[in-house]
Amino acid sequence: MLQKRSFSYALAFLSSIADKEFDTQKERRAHRFLIYLGTLMSIGGIIWGSISMYSGIFYESFIPFSYALITLINFTYLYYTKDFQSAQFVQVLVSLLLPFVFQFFLGGFVASGAVVLWSILTILGSFSFQNRTTTLKWFIVYLTLIATCGLIDRKFSYITIEVPTEISLLFITLNITLISVIIFTLFYYFVSSEEKLQEQLGIMANTDHLTNLPNRRAFFEAAHKEFSRVKRGAKDFSILMFDIDYFKKVNDTFGHEVGDRALKQFALLLDKESRDVDILGRYGGEEFIILLPETDIDDATAFAQRIIVACRKLSLSTNKGDCSFTVSIGVTRFSSIQKELIEPIARADLALYKAKDAGRDQLQVA
Repeated sequence: MLQKRSFSYALAFLSSIADKEFDTQKERRAHRFLIYLGTLMSIGGIIWGSISMYSGIFYESFIPFSYALITLINFTYLYYTKDFQSAQFVQVLVSLLLPFVFQFFLGGFVASGAVVLWSILTILGSFSFQNRTTTLKWFIVYLTLIATCGLIDRKFSYITIEVPTEISLLFITLNITLISVIIFTLFYYFVSSEEKLQEQLGIMANTDHLTNLPNRRAFFEAAHKEFSRVKRGAKDFSILMFDIDYFKKVNDTFGHEVGDRALKQFALLLDKESRDVDILGRYGGEEFIILLPETDIDDATAFAQRIIVACRKLSLSTNKGDCSFTVSIGVTRFSSIQKELIEPIARADLALYKAKDAGRDQLQVA
């Protein structure tokens, strides 16, 4: 368990070394994609270099080791400066050159086998520029290097290194395996992060950012489902409309920051007192709404009374003294003769105004 936590912490730290406070989600994903690419290629480079040393190719082994070292230096620079553009250019460049440099010292395409496949990873890294023209330029450079190396391959014969067949086979197999793992890992991350982003956007689109309750749109979507269920024979529901009393006075006296705190505190109260099946929402401003499935008017009234009593006990500490507030509530029950969801909501709203006209800090039933 401790090792898992340590790994999670290390991964979270590594993922965020380029992030600045106001970076967008798109920018943060680009950071992570490049960081993961450099990290995975460095791990592959260390494996690469170790096998080269084991095979007796000592001088050539320092090339992949050097890549891992350059990556470490580059990411350290990125951590302290947050200069992602510079670090990005360096990382993509060394990632592109690494296979060709190693290939040259091994004696070209024929001698180096699958080494050049590592350069394909650079194309993935170039997508982190988030600009199609820039990515295309890197792709053209990659193709140019491939063509150039192919044309002058025969000139490398004088430095071709003789490697035993079993080592060469292991080398090729391991290269293909590592590259496949890196590509799979990167795309798995990309797809997962994209799904998480879409999920977050969906939550944001349906959640009130201040209170974390469903917003008006999300409330109506859920309420319409319950309305349709009742129309098909389920038990009736009740609806409650809430309005924080004299909320403008709270803002004028204590400031809008305290007003926001009051809204959050009341939202927490509603969430705490409600059931999992209840449908909550911030209706607008200081108004809130709850649909109580399979709840008659007596139970709905009892629920409203609990909210009124609990709200009276709420108090916020401020530099201008304690801030307390009350709430008015309108309660109604769905009637089978009502054909649209807006009808019981309108009745609850009417009851709410009756509660306010009657002196506030109370409930009224319509």
